[in-house]
Amino acid sequence: MLAMLGTVGFTPRFFAAHAAALEDRKLVFVVLRGALDGLATLIPDDDALNGLRSHTIPHQRERLDLGNGFRVHPSLTAIRDLYTLGEVGFVHAAATHYRDRSHFDGQDFLETLGRSSDRDGWLNRVVQTIGGTALAVGYDLPLAMRGDGPATNWSPPVFASVSDDLLDRLQDLYQGQPLLSDPLTMARATVAQDISMNNIARGPEAQYAVSSKALGQLMSADGGPNIGMMSFDGWDTHANQATPLATRLRGLDNALSELKLALGTAWRETAVVMCSEFGRTAGENGSRGTDHGTGGLVILAGGAIKGGRIHGDWPGLRTRDLYENRDLAPANDVTAVLKGVLSDHLSISRSNLDGRIFSSSSATMRGLVI
Repeated sequence: MLAMLGTVGFTPRFFAAHAAALEDRKLVFVVLRGALDGLATLIPDDDALNGLRSHTIPHQRERLDLGNGFRVHPSLTAIRDLYTLGEVGFVHAAATHYRDRSHFDGQDFLETLGRSSDRDGWLNRVVQTIGGTALAVGYDLPLAMRGDGPATNWSPPVFASVSDDLLDRLQDLYQGQPLLSDPLTMARATVAQDISMNNIARGPEAQYAVSSKALGQLMSADGGPNIGMMSFDGWDTHANQATPLATRLRGLDNALSELKLALGTAWRETAVVMCSEFGRTAGENGSRGTDHGTGGLVILAGGAIKGGRIHGDWPGLRTRDLYENRDLAPANDVTAVLKGVLSDHLSISRSNLDGRIFSSSSATMRGLVI
C-alpha cells in the first residue's frame, strides 16, 4: 500500500479530509463506456427475445438462472453468487433523458445529468454537498468528477493496449476522408491477428481488475476517499459480439470480485453503481452485433445494496413495446436510481438532490439500499 501511494504521489494530507458525517459509507460509480448490451447481460425469459436474437446471446442452457424471470450471462459467475448473497441487484430498461445515440454526447449527459451548461460533474457536486474527498482511477479526471469539490485521479502504471473500440471510433471519425480512412483500414487488416492476440493478453478487460483492486485499496485505507469512480471501456459491440462481450463480462465479473476483496470490511458499507451512456438495440444487426439503443442496464453491488432482486419496471420486448420500433424502452430513470442510492445511502436531502446535484424533480427509486 505504501509503495502504491509512493508511486501515485499522494501524501497523507489527501486522506485527512475524511467526512466524519458519512462515517464509513462509500460510493463507487463505474461507467461502462461504449454501451453495454444489457439484454445479453441480464437476459429476460421473454418469448419475444427469440425473434430478436440468435447470435448475440448465449443458449438458454448456459445462462445462470436468477429466478424472477431473468438469467445472467454465463461469464458472470461471481455476480450471480453475489446476487444470491443479496449483494448485487439490477435495474433493467434504464436510461437517462438523453435520446440520441452519440457515445460522446451520451457520456457527457450521464456525467453531468442535466447540468451540461455547468461543465462540472454530478459526482463532484455530491462531494461539494456532503464533504469528503473523491478519487477516480484512470488516466484523466472524468467529467463526473470535475468541479470545485476535492477530487483527483490516479492511473495504474500499466499501458493500455489499442482496443477495437478505439479503432472503430477512429474509423467513424475518418469516414469520407480517404487520406485517413484508407491507411487505417489497411493497417487494421494487416495487423488484425496481432491486435487480437494483444487484446487477449492485455485488452480493456485486463485493466478492469487492476483498476478495481487499486481503488478498493485506496478507499479502504485509513481516512481514504469516500467517493470513487472508474471507467471501463470496450462495450461498443457492433459486429461479432458474442466472443468479445463474453470476455468483457468475465473481466467485469473479476473486477467486482477484486473490488470486494480490496475493500475488505469496508465492502459492508459500500454501494457500487455501474451503467452505460445508453443501451443497445433490442434486435441484432446483420453483422451479428447490436447497435446504439436506448434502454440499458444498471448493476448495483455492495454490502449496502438491497440485492437479490430486479428493481423497477420491465417493459417487454414485443414490437409494440419497443422504443421507436427498435430499442428496449426506457422504463426506468437512471437519475431516479442514483437519487435513491444517494438519498438512502449517503443521506442526501431531497432539496439537495433536486436543486444542487441534479436540478431535476424526477422521482426517486426507493428500496435499493439496505
